[in-house]
Amino acid sequence: MGAFSFIFYGPTYLNILNIYSLCRIDDISWGTKGLEAGSGGGKNAGLKDSWRLIKFSHVAKYVIWNIILAVVLLSFGSSYTPRFFITIVMVVMMAGTLALKIVIGCIYMVIYKMGTCGWCKDTKTPKIVPA
Repeated sequence: MGAFSFIFYGPTYLNILNIYSLCRIDDISWGTKGLEAGSGGGKNAGLKDSWRLIKFSHVAKYVIWNIILAVVLLSFGSSYTPRFFITIVMVVMMAGTLALKIVIGCIYMVIYKMGTCGWCKDTKTPKIVPA
């Protein structure tokens, strides 16, 4: 019986945990010393407000797109053919996005490694040799 409830409630828990994690993404109090989280003013007030707006827009987009997708999938009723093709299109889009992220990440890592290795650095800058 536990497996049935896990399969049935899994998507709901996944969405709730994603929304919670997006809402708490800026909670870094577990690893900071001396950070004044309670200070409302100061030079970081504008940054905190803009970060709060960015967070709200991302969470709102996530929730709205999930609602739209649920309405689209539920509007087809019991016909499985449109649901199948919509699911295939979604899987292809997610796989394409993941492939694009992997390719861009690999290109970035190659450029990063080339910039930090010894033989590819700029030779025109003078080198400081410790005495």
